[in-house]
Amino acid sequence: MRRLADWMKSIGPGRLINISLAAGIVLSLVFVHAEFTRGLNSRRAEIRQAMDTQAIALDGTLAAISGRVERLREWTRHALLAPPADTPQLNAFLDGVAQAGADEVPMLDRVGPADANPLDGPVPAALLALPDRALARHEGLSRPDRTHWRVEAATAVALAQQLALDVRTQPGLGRGYFIATSGLVAVAPWRSADNAQGLMAGIFERSAYRLSTLAANPTGRALWTETPTPPPQGAAGDEAPAQPLPTVAAPIDDQGRFLGVVAFDLDPALLALPTADAAGAGAVLLLGSDDRLLSAAGTPPADLFQQGRPTPVGLAAVMGKTAATAEHAGYLITTRPLTNAPWRLVHVAPRAALTWSLVMHTAGSMAGFSSVLLAVVLLFNMVVRRMVRSQERSAAAEREARAATEQALAELRAAHDELDFLNREKTRFFSLISHDLRGPFNVLLGMTKELADYGTRMAPADVADFAASVHQSAVTAHTLLDNLLNWSRVQMSGTPFSPSVMPLGEVVTAAIHDLGPTADAKGIRILDASGDRHILADRTMVLAILRNLLANAIKFSHPNQGVQVTSRALGDRLEIAVADRGIGMDPEQLDQLYRREAQDSRPGTLGEVGTGLGLTLVRDLVARHGGVLALDSQPGVGTTVSFTVPLAAAPR
Repeated sequence: MRRLADWMKSIGPGRLINISLAAGIVLSLVFVHAEFTRGLNSRRAEIRQAMDTQAIALDGTLAAISGRVERLREWTRHALLAPPADTPQLNAFLDGVAQAGADEVPMLDRVGPADANPLDGPVPAALLALPDRALARHEGLSRPDRTHWRVEAATAVALAQQLALDVRTQPGLGRGYFIATSGLVAVAPWRSADNAQGLMAGIFERSAYRLSTLAANPTGRALWTETPTPPPQGAAGDEAPAQPLPTVAAPIDDQGRFLGVVAFDLDPALLALPTADAAGAGAVLLLGSDDRLLSAAGTPPADLFQQGRPTPVGLAAVMGKTAATAEHAGYLITTRPLTNAPWRLVHVAPRAALTWSLVMHTAGSMAGFSSVLLAVVLLFNMVVRRMVRSQERSAAAEREARAATEQALAELRAAHDELDFLNREKTRFFSLISHDLRGPFNVLLGMTKELADYGTRMAPADVADFAASVHQSAVTAHTLLDNLLNWSRVQMSGTPFSPSVMPLGEVVTAAIHDLGPTADAKGIRILDASGDRHILADRTMVLAILRNLLANAIKFSHPNQGVQVTSRALGDRLEIAVADRGIGMDPEQLDQLYRREAQDSRPGTLGEVGTGLGLTLVRDLVARHGGVLALDSQPGVGTTVSFTVPLAAAPR
């Protein structure tokens, strides 16, 4: 150190500054090169990671859709073996097909009475057919004998309902079709603005049908196609056509005989791509096949595309067959094929824009490096900076101590508020239970007293009536005490929480079975549309939640109405909903439920009574799963109660 100090004194301060500046320049050049290389590799890695994330999300949804199509194909094969349902609407439809003119299109959109028409649900469906006189116009179409024709028509009606259910429950589906070689077409959803003649004019020329025949697809595998869509009316001839409509289709055969195809048009929103801003201005993210562009985020560069249309070497040359990154015509091209569809993601970024953004980033980094260089030249600033840093550390320590104190006080206040709330809840429920238990036990005491005093002289019918009243009071008291016991265990953490992976459908089926007698007594049908997903939850708690929600739905539904259980995925959680079409609630009643205000339980549509404790138990059990309870209701329309639980993958 002494020799270094003597050497620095010998060369003088001026030369020392020059040497320091020269060393700083050399180090700056090395730093610029290293930073530029690191930035380029980092941007490429960011692009690949973003594309992998987008591809995995798309592949997951496409795999679910492909699975739906395969299950629907197997369902149709089994349905063709069952005897057809004989309904007046179906008979009239078949007679209309035989009698219609060659240019008419018979249509069936009702197969039951007005209050029980499965084709007129939340997603309406319809069945269309080519008349017998028009069948010969279409090559490859033929109609079987009347027995098999009736079986196909009845199967198509049931299949239309399945299509409607899949369109409603599976995200990403736009419209479902069943196109048969007998001239039958099932469509869901069927909209009032749809034109039957226009649909039937081109339905048998769609690629999803033509490419599914035995000649074009001898292996019978599911197909992904892109159906061209016509340009908007009034568009100029040199304008880009509308993007093609992606479709997934699966052929249906019966002992080697091609019967038709089940297909779904995908919702264009499914293929919408995020903005490709990872590589700076001018970057474009594309999705398509070798010769068709399905979706684009940004405007494709003119040197690779002409007015949005791929050039002969444009899309095919740009989109590689494997995941790779390469340069092409001054652009950095990154491709990522999808696993479950013959499409690929393509990221196109101008090399000049990427380089400029890295230069600006490096220049910013150089500013920091220059500051360090100046600090080396101006050595005397080090003492001042050390003093400042010491003061800042002291101030930071003081701020942290103050923040820790404030945090502790806030936690104490929160704990106090929670204890106060629990104490109020305890008082409220003890008051509620004491009031509601008095009624059933007064009935029990009065009825049993009457039976003890006059039972030998009463008519058998009167004795039976008294016994029914005693039983109903006992059931009411038992239900109240059971809910109270469950709620108190949850509040005192006495109920063990044991989550496990389980199929949701099994728990829903058990809950429907438990509430079956109650629903049958009012003529209410419970529809299970929860799907085949798996959840990570405590089975006993989820069963208790569903039983209470179904009991409320039955209680507030009018006789002969329906209750539906559905589910949908929300990220890593599953939303389960119980919906009825009963009397509903007004905003004031909903607000009371959200604020947990004490109130008497409302009687049901047939005078059923309760305590209001069931919803409190449901709210606490949902909270144990980290979920959210939501209510949506309108007077006279009905109520939908939903809650969320963790979503899980099916065990292998």
